[in-house]
Amino acid sequence: MENKLNIRKDPPGDEQRIYLEGRLDANWAGHLDDYLNGLVREGAHRIIMNMSGVQYMSSAGIRTLVIQYRKIKQIGGLFLLEELSPGVAEVLEMVGMTVMFTQAEFETPVKIKQELNSLEIAHYRFEAEVLSEQPMTLLLTGDPDLTLNSGFTADESHKIKFNIKQYGLGIGAIGDGFEDCKSRYGEFLAFGEALVYKPSDGSKIPDYMVKTGKLEPEINALCTLQAEGDFSCRITFEPLEINSSISLTDLVSGFTKATGIEQFVFLVIAESDGLVGASLNTPPVNGKPLFEFPDIRENIHFTTEPAYLKMLTVSLGFYSTDPSEQFRKFLRPEKPGSPAFIHTHTAVFPFQSLPKNEKSAGRLISHLFEGGQVMDVLHLINDSREIAGIGESTFKQGVAWIGKLS
Repeated sequence: MENKLNIRKDPPGDEQRIYLEGRLDANWAGHLDDYLNGLVREGAHRIIMNMSGVQYMSSAGIRTLVIQYRKIKQIGGLFLLEELSPGVAEVLEMVGMTVMFTQAEFETPVKIKQELNSLEIAHYRFEAEVLSEQPMTLLLTGDPDLTLNSGFTADESHKIKFNIKQYGLGIGAIGDGFEDCKSRYGEFLAFGEALVYKPSDGSKIPDYMVKTGKLEPEINALCTLQAEGDFSCRITFEPLEINSSISLTDLVSGFTKATGIEQFVFLVIAESDGLVGASLNTPPVNGKPLFEFPDIRENIHFTTEPAYLKMLTVSLGFYSTDPSEQFRKFLRPEKPGSPAFIHTHTAVFPFQSLPKNEKSAGRLISHLFEGGQVMDVLHLINDSREIAGIGESTFKQGVAWIGKLS
């Protein structure tokens, strides 16, 4: 008997079929676990494993199967074993798991008829589903120019509570008012009933609030971009080629072309292929210029290379090709010479699989907060400097909600 485990798979489809041959023991169980985790990461949520070639399976192999079964069931998928070899059948019968692995809710996925607008951009497929015809309301608070010279005072501080249809980003802190927060003001983003911010007090650990019972997310904000209402559409984007990634510029271009909307707020949940961004190390309240050399190196944290590869991100952004004068103060050119303007904040989480058929942004975000701690919050930038520039953030695949702004 050859002391190894061979794994091969059929081409991907609605269900991904895997064939195992050899020994599923302690030496190879971890290899299978990594392989299956990679499949789920690539989007396979219905996995059928053909066990006819498995000559031996130990308790370590059973443990791997149980872990994968629970993970995939949790995200609404299917994990099933078929054509059990005599050795596998005997072991599963002895531990009482035959029915669990061979008759586990084997149902054909229900396909809901939808009106989808599909197109291809930058080797990616975008599919858009209309959710609402009503625009969202844009709210602007504070003067972002005060950030440059740390000119914010108690007069600019205002408390904002977020409900399920409110989204926002800006500079703020969780606390009891200006005096309590003035040493901690940093970048924040709020998505419905959850908000997260990164304190600028040197702790470097993001803090957050999620609606629980009567506890509502609330932030002391200095300047904010807010949108309120229902999203206009939901968009999925996925690569047409293996190992592809898409830049933030191409991503929002895809949103525009898929929806025909040129001024919108977007909420994106996606796997990162490298983030380029910045965050405050010094709160903008002491009257000291933040961006003058050489102090900028202490006042602002910049990613020195694309960061957080293969992490899961939640990004909230505002985009316009023709913003009003007041709106434009809160935005930055998408890239040098571009007629489009953007402002995006991103929260970073450890990678975890999410329910594939869940269409509610709120429920997916709640799932994220329940499953992992926030690792960082960044204001995404496009570092277009000649030679030294590291470009912009890129993503692997994900889902987005787009709200037309009135």
